[in-house]
Amino acid sequence: MDASALRARLNDAWRAPDLHCPLPTHGAGHVCVPSDAEDLAELERVAADVVDGASLPVRAWVVGGTAAGVPDGPPVGGDGGLPIGGEGGLLELRGWVLAEHWFGYGVTATADGPRRVAILARRAFTRPPGVGWVKLLREVTGWTEHDRRGVDWAATEAALGTALPGDYKDIVDAFGAGSFDEYLDLLVPGALGTDLVSWGRDMARYADLYRPYPVHPAPGGVLIWGTSEQELTFHWLTGPADPDDWPVLVQYLDGEWQRFDCGTGEFVLRLLTDRTPPFAFPPSAGPFPHWFASWELPEH
Repeated sequence: MDASALRARLNDAWRAPDLHCPLPTHGAGHVCVPSDAEDLAELERVAADVVDGASLPVRAWVVGGTAAGVPDGPPVGGDGGLPIGGEGGLLELRGWVLAEHWFGYGVTATADGPRRVAILARRAFTRPPGVGWVKLLREVTGWTEHDRRGVDWAATEAALGTALPGDYKDIVDAFGAGSFDEYLDLLVPGALGTDLVSWGRDMARYADLYRPYPVHPAPGGVLIWGTSEQELTFHWLTGPADPDDWPVLVQYLDGEWQRFDCGTGEFVLRLLTDRTPPFAFPPSAGPFPHWFASWELPEH
């Protein structure tokens, strides 16, 4: 099975309401996709191609039929865990932590001998108390660069005539100008072509496009903070309340609006990972990595 075929099988599994493995002694919460790879090295190459894993750390979760005890891995052994050792159990399992799922490859024991498999398992991805949205976005996207912190926020907010949501400022400070999954492009103060202040000031010239909402700085006006080549734009519904309480409004090409009663950080994270309505944006549709494409840093 080549990478394109495996990717198609994984997509089919991911779209199912529940993951349930058809292999004997396996259960719910994951699915094993048998592979005809000649050896584990070949399966690793195919699996890495599926998730562009060359730049992602590989973790060994099961070694010789025994749990390796590596943090952040799927549950193995015991009640509810992937079976290990013995007939039907995993002998080897390696793979990647990919936001709201684990993706791995390995060997499971069968009556007919070892069988190589790729494994997709759902991962509970929640925000622990006290953990900020930027930390989660870093984890989801594998972003390891140091904070950018190049924006003069006092000058920016003075130019726009309003304070801005703290989680948006945290995202910009951490990531800089760029795009999440090449789907959501951030507007960043001072960025060439995507300057938040310039775009915000220009909105009044095109006020008819934003009806029925007025545009900022009118009371309750919309203020744009993100764009997309996928025929939609991202806005805040401003108001007298704390900017951290501003909801997000998405406008589609046909002029339709959709409201999300959450802050910027939660919205971006859920846009990438949440497959349930009203989110379910395209980046969350498949079991593949998320990333941030910087427009400030050279490609590695």
